[in-house]
Amino acid sequence: MAPPESNAVDFQQPQQVGTFDTQNYQTRIKEYYRKLDSYKLTPKQVDTSKLRVSGPQGKVEPLTIIDDPADWKAADFQGREDAYTYQLTTQDVAELTAAVAKVKSTGVSTEKDILKLTKEDFPLAHLRPKLLEIGREVNSGKGFHLVRGFPVEQYKQDRLGLVLAFWALGLHLGRPLISQTDYKADGTVFGSVLNHVTDGRFVKAKQEGYTKIDRSKIDITRLAFHSDQGATNLIALLSITAAPGGGESKWVSAVAIHNELLHLGRQDLVEALSKEKSWWTPRKANQQAYERKPDGSFKGFEEEVPFAYHDGYLSVHFEVNKYQDIKLTPLQEEAVLAVATIAEDPKFHLAKTLQPGDLEIIHNPTIFHSRGDIFDGDSHAEKRHLLRWWVASDANKRPIAPLFAPRSNVQPTGGFIVPEGSQVRLPLYPYSRHDGQGQATEE
Repeated sequence: MAPPESNAVDFQQPQQVGTFDTQNYQTRIKEYYRKLDSYKLTPKQVDTSKLRVSGPQGKVEPLTIIDDPADWKAADFQGREDAYTYQLTTQDVAELTAAVAKVKSTGVSTEKDILKLTKEDFPLAHLRPKLLEIGREVNSGKGFHLVRGFPVEQYKQDRLGLVLAFWALGLHLGRPLISQTDYKADGTVFGSVLNHVTDGRFVKAKQEGYTKIDRSKIDITRLAFHSDQGATNLIALLSITAAPGGGESKWVSAVAIHNELLHLGRQDLVEALSKEKSWWTPRKANQQAYERKPDGSFKGFEEEVPFAYHDGYLSVHFEVNKYQDIKLTPLQEEAVLAVATIAEDPKFHLAKTLQPGDLEIIHNPTIFHSRGDIFDGDSHAEKRHLLRWWVASDANKRPIAPLFAPRSNVQPTGGFIVPEGSQVRLPLYPYSRHDGQGQATEE
């Protein structure tokens, strides 16, 4: 089955650099939820007692119930928040802040300085073993963990210190990846390894440079359950400030969804979700300008599969926004709605509103995450603001499935592709604030 370019929106020419069609996005997501609200997942009458079981991850056989720690439901953690939460101790925080102070004393003050640092610059003899154990649990266990007590308040007037402390954790867990792309006024691409998830986080390129900002409603609108786009294994989100209302974070196990579909007798949907040469999704238009076919035309589509069986692992990628851009078969559309229906079921997902100092770490190939509508206040202190990084974890043993890695312009090792020689950014502030370049000395 060839890429269905004739059945989709026009991705043959790249969109204008730096633009985002917010209205189109809102329309598509509303249509998705309309379909989801009217959809009913119907079981099929089959003898599920004959379902085969395999696992754990590393020994998974296609179309079998997966016996793995990542197969969990919300009830498994009812009254057991301690099973997925680590509270930083006084000693942990003291060691982390001392390491940050030592780095600052060497003259580190800019993002370029920070990008040169390694984990050896942040000695964490006491905290590091705990971080590594959390990394192993997220990679090979239930797929998520919550860390509480990050010293956000202590760094309230010290953004450099805050970023250094968060960056130190990422360096000790693995290799940070480019997790967001943006553009200068002339269309030059750059990549960011630290992201500010908040209202107006993206630069809107204008002739005058970074001074005009796209404060897109996408930053405060409800997000459906999804995977992040890069083939990374660890995603971390640290809450700096919370909104007066909304912004609830949710996590659901993709392994549990896979197993539930089989228990319901819907092997047909699992087969559809894992069928190769049948899922062609649009590349982000803002990447097409430098990714072309041999004949020089733009690469409008790429092949992927939502459920990728590879080398004994199931790696799952699910992104509703992409599926709105292509013409799905009736079975594919039902499969997407079935996955979303299970994910949205409170029996399957956990829900938490992150408070300042809360840090969530999730395993991207195993866990889908979502976010509720955000109701920000007027001041920066009343706007939901998270710091995010993607990390290729040192604890990861999972090979990247061939139809998992290529999606959305990612490299075989994960992270967004940017043209060779592109600038890599680590902005201390959101691009929407201060001088618009992610740099300032005060909030």
